[in-house]
Amino acid sequence: MTRQLLKTFMTLGVFALSLNLMACATASTKQTGTRVLDPDADDGLGGTGTESSDIRTIGERMAREILGIAWPDSGETPRIAVLPIVNQTRFRVDPKLLQNKLLKSLVTHAKGKLTFLARDSEQAIIQEREKKRSGMYDQGENAPAMFGADYFLKGEMRSLSKSNTSEVSDYIVYSFQLINTETGAILWMGDYETKKAGDTGVVYQ
Repeated sequence: MTRQLLKTFMTLGVFALSLNLMACATASTKQTGTRVLDPDADDGLGGTGTESSDIRTIGERMAREILGIAWPDSGETPRIAVLPIVNQTRFRVDPKLLQNKLLKSLVTHAKGKLTFLARDSEQAIIQEREKKRSGMYDQGENAPAMFGADYFLKGEMRSLSKSNTSEVSDYIVYSFQLINTETGAILWMGDYETKKAGDTGVVYQ
């Protein structure tokens, strides 16, 4: 009888250990179950704000429109300073993501027809110029002055939002303008719109 009880306890112990190992394996799988997605793919998490596919589409579409502009014939290559994009929506979206994507598309496809100025690096450029002229650094390429901009490329994100106890809807407009820096005249305007509705609770970071 004692031997039978001992055998029963041992069997139960092995069974319990097996269950524990299976649970640990399942937990480990859940913790490391990362999915690699195409940037244009739906991640399945929901949300009504800016998605990676929006950023990619906006950058490429606005770049095509800007490069297709009939530029005034001044005989000089137009110089464009890209200003920081302003986010006026309720979402915590880094506007630099959109600005960088737009600028990358512009620089890639302009092929020397346009010149883009790095205004967000202006202070670093000024300091570098001062150090070269003071003799701290060698001269390298020496320009008498930094390039001035013929146009500002201005962008902003604005939204109209509404919600009830369980759902939310967001209409977002991404607007862009090319502004002549001498006259203030608007040479071009472009926009991109999205409207999405879904469950509340999705957090953008």
